[in-house]
Amino acid sequence: MNKTMKFLFLNVGIIVVNILVFGVFHLSIGKNTFSAIIGVLVIIASVIAFIGGNISILLQKKKTSITKNFKDNDMGMDREYLGAVEETNRKTRVFRKEMNKTTQQLERLNARNTALNAILLQHFKPSEMTYLKFKAVIDSVNGVFKDNVLKMLERINMFDEDDYISLVYKMKKNPSEAKAQNNIDKMKIYLEHMTYVKTLVEDNEVIIMKMDKLMLELSKLSELNADNIENVSAIEDINELISQTKYYKQ
Repeated sequence: MNKTMKFLFLNVGIIVVNILVFGVFHLSIGKNTFSAIIGVLVIIASVIAFIGGNISILLQKKKTSITKNFKDNDMGMDREYLGAVEETNRKTRVFRKEMNKTTQQLERLNARNTALNAILLQHFKPSEMTYLKFKAVIDSVNGVFKDNVLKMLERINMFDEDDYISLVYKMKKNPSEAKAQNNIDKMKIYLEHMTYVKTLVEDNEVIIMKMDKLMLELSKLSELNADNIENVSAIEDINELISQTKYYKQ
C-alpha cells in the first residue's frame, strides 16, 4: 500500500470514529461526567492518532529491491553495481565486512579488465577474431562475478537485521532463550543466509585470482592468435568456472 492510500485510510478512519462517537451515538462532552471523560479521551486519541500516524507514514521508508534496476538494464554498468554495494554498506550492520570486501573487489575487477584490454590492444585490433574471442571470455566471467554481486544484494535485502540482532542479544542474555528450539531454528536460517553471502564473496575472490593468472600468462606470450587462445591454461580455468556456474544455475 502506498503512502497516499495510508494517509487516506488513517484520516478517513479518524473522521469516521469521531462522527460515530459524537454524531451517531450523540456523545456530548457537557452532557455528564462520564460522557465528558469519554469525549475528552476520544478527542485526545484522535489528535495523537492524527499527528503520530501521519508523521509515521511520512517518515516511512519504502523497502525496494536494490537489484531491480540491474535486471531491467545493462549488466555492465559497473558504477551502478558499485553504488548499490556502497548504499547497502551504509545501511547494513551485519554484512559490513562483506560489503567492504565487495567494494574492493569491484574496483580490482575493473582494474583487471582495463589491464587485460590494454595487453590485447598491444597485439590486436578490436575487430580481429582473437580480440573478440578473448573479450567474449572476459565478458562471461565478468557476468558470473556481477551475478554473484546481485545474489549478495538480494540476500542481504531479505535479511531481517533488526530481528537477527535482537535474537543474538536475547540468546546471549538469557540461557533459556538460547535453548528454545524456535530460536535455534531461526538462528540456523540467519546463519545460512550469512554463510551464503560470505561464500559469494569468496567465489568472486577466486574469479579475480584467475584473472590475475590470465593477465600474467598473456604478458609472457610472444605470440597469441585465435587458434591458441583456448590453450592458455588460465583461459581453460575460466571457461571451466563459467561452465560450472551455468550447471549450478540449472
